[in-house]
Amino acid sequence: MSAEPSEIGGHTIVRPLGSGGQGIVYLAESPDGRQVAIKVLHSVSDDTAVSRFLREAEVLPEVASFCTAQVLESGTADGVPYIVSEYVDGPTLQQAVREHGPLRGSRLRQLATGTVTALAAIHGAGVVHRDFKPGNVLLSRDGPRVIDFGIAFAVDAEATSAGPLGTPSYMAPEQLTDQRPGPAADMFAWGSTMVFAASGYPAFGADTVPAVLNRILRGEPDLGGLDGDLRELVAQCLAKDPDARPRANEVLLRLLGREAATVESPRPRTRVWRLAAAGGAVLAAVATTAVVLRLNTASPPPVTPPAPVIAQVPLRLSGAPSQDTRDLRVPELDAVFHEHPSDPLKLTSFVVRQGLLAEPGFVRTPGKDTFERLEEFVDPVVSRDGRLVASVYRNNSSLGDKANEVRFTDRGTGETFSVATVRKPLLVRAPTWANDNRRVLITLYVSIDEDGDGGGDQDIVRGFAVVDTAARTASPVMLDVEDYQNFGWAPDGTVVAPASDGLHFHRLDGSESRTLGMLRVRNPSAADFSPSGRLTAALCAGRVRSVCVVDTAGGEERARFALPAGAHLWNWFNEDHLVIYNATPDPWTVTIVDLTGRVVRPMAEISGTEDTYWLLHWGA
Repeated sequence: MSAEPSEIGGHTIVRPLGSGGQGIVYLAESPDGRQVAIKVLHSVSDDTAVSRFLREAEVLPEVASFCTAQVLESGTADGVPYIVSEYVDGPTLQQAVREHGPLRGSRLRQLATGTVTALAAIHGAGVVHRDFKPGNVLLSRDGPRVIDFGIAFAVDAEATSAGPLGTPSYMAPEQLTDQRPGPAADMFAWGSTMVFAASGYPAFGADTVPAVLNRILRGEPDLGGLDGDLRELVAQCLAKDPDARPRANEVLLRLLGREAATVESPRPRTRVWRLAAAGGAVLAAVATTAVVLRLNTASPPPVTPPAPVIAQVPLRLSGAPSQDTRDLRVPELDAVFHEHPSDPLKLTSFVVRQGLLAEPGFVRTPGKDTFERLEEFVDPVVSRDGRLVASVYRNNSSLGDKANEVRFTDRGTGETFSVATVRKPLLVRAPTWANDNRRVLITLYVSIDEDGDGGGDQDIVRGFAVVDTAARTASPVMLDVEDYQNFGWAPDGTVVAPASDGLHFHRLDGSESRTLGMLRVRNPSAADFSPSGRLTAALCAGRVRSVCVVDTAGGEERARFALPAGAHLWNWFNEDHLVIYNATPDPWTVTIVDLTGRVVRPMAEISGTEDTYWLLHWGA
């Protein structure tokens, strides 16, 4: 390949972006007009270097693109390998610090939160980076991106080299020995990178390589301008023993102000929605001074759970949704859903009212497009791994306290068991699975009969309960609150309560931890967390009906767009797309939009009359 190619793989070269020991990176224009980055391996590279280079194309598809530059394609030109990836406009952290000086205050904390969120996603995909450093962190408009996975490897795969690989100042002690580096090595590099961001130099210096390596193995880090809890976290990440370092998700939760004991994966991908066709109201499962109770059932502890009954399909957790969808027709809903196997959000169960006395629940058959009909007035929700179904009764006026049980069905074995929760007059609703596939959050409420006709005219939320399927216990928390809607899991494992004055975050003992007051949530569907938990979408404060996307940790606004007439925010589709529904047309339309509000794909059309009632549950 010539030193100055005009095109590579059908992409027109615009200019070089930079070069390093492995290869050169070009800015290019794809045939459809998009800007892309093309990395080309040096032509003199040996077989080992080629294997290392191609490793990036192998591991990156496993990593969510919100935290990296996603690989678009790879190939060879004149016998030289190249990789085409998304072009991310922005300087590296190293360039930014060299040109503008160290970061301070909120900018430093946002960098720490953004980069450790990326590492949590990378490690969650089973990948170890092995060369995390300031030069491999791009500062884009929508947050930091981690790049250059050329020496990364999958945790369950063999590395391409047994020798030490990485950049000396950011290498962990185990990378200098015969130990195989794991995610803890990336956390060591993250700690040294945070020192560089705060001071302009790495934690163990950057003079001669032998001196740096000696300090990494035997010396103490210089933590420079770090202070407070960030200094403490970085010091822990720079421990010599990899087992003593916190994991990325633990660091993230502590940066968000939570104790690591409440570790919870990013928000559940199963969401609950009620659609009232006549009034256009949509109710979601979201989250609130408190009395904590624990109820034990007499049921024996469960046996070791079998393997999930649903085959795992790679999900597109970020990036443009796939367009080649197929139609899923659901006659019971008079609806058509447009799905692709990689969609991270699909219809998994629902309840539909069929006349005055019929309100059956339906659960999707694992791996199929059919739905199994359950008994009347039962609201079923499928766990994230597809193994368990949690059900609560909807018409529970005549069932006594048994109506407040949560019933579980193992879809692999057929075993069923129930967990008691609370006694009447309290009622339960809105079961929501945690990402650990073990706990279920339910909302506790009372139904007020204001006109004396025997019907509930107003439902008032009075608390929540966490049901543990392994211990078969429920932990109710009673609250004295007003204007709260259904409870849901927050990204850090606490609960969040949407209300008219904002989002209220509460610990599992009921104490309130913080509020995002710049958001106005008129109904519980109008707030939701992105898959990583990094972003929150809700209605903006103000008279104009707009959607605001804010940083979950700090509340900074990241995006805003006006809603069309009749449209409502429904959910996150993936890390950079939302789901909007519009009750104005007939049938109703459900669409996927980007963070500017631009429609990128239809998701469903649902028909109905003023008497139609749906309760839809979405999951992976």
